[in-house]
Amino acid sequence: MTIAALQALVDEEIPGIPRPPAPRIPRTPYSAKGTPMTTSPVPQSSASADVPLTVGALIAWAHAHTDKSIQRLAAQAHDALGTLRTRHHEEQELARVTAEETELEERLAEIRARKARLAPRRKPTRDYDPATVRTWARGKGLTVPDRGQIPAAVLAAWREHHPTCTGSGAQQR
Repeated sequence: MTIAALQALVDEEIPGIPRPPAPRIPRTPYSAKGTPMTTSPVPQSSASADVPLTVGALIAWAHAHTDKSIQRLAAQAHDALGTLRTRHHEEQELARVTAEETELEERLAEIRARKARLAPRRKPTRDYDPATVRTWARGKGLTVPDRGQIPAAVLAAWREHHPTCTGSGAQQR
């Protein structure tokens, strides 16, 4: 694969994204082992010596390099860029989905509040006053609890004795 083809491939994968310049590698007259270098592993021309390499150009150079460790680094960098690109896309999508979820929750809260305002008010379902029924039942010698539900038999007896109170919503005291 040529450097131009690899550059085109990288540009195809990440279209329109400005790439920061690669860090400059200082030229040193000695290699890591302390022996003088006769040639630079980075191709230098007088015209491109001051132009910083793009990420794509640097990876293309590394893929085409004769040193296998540099080629492995290029493959790792290419894989890392792909992983970073995927993760970046996923995080952007998650942010969009989270924002949409928040908007929908707010809209649902508004709709529920409107529904509550429009719903008809419920009328009381009891046709008796519990305190009145308890007082009447105790006066007749019936057993009723001080709190809680009044037994159905006591309510039936009260309704029989007070037919005018049943269903009219009026409460006898």
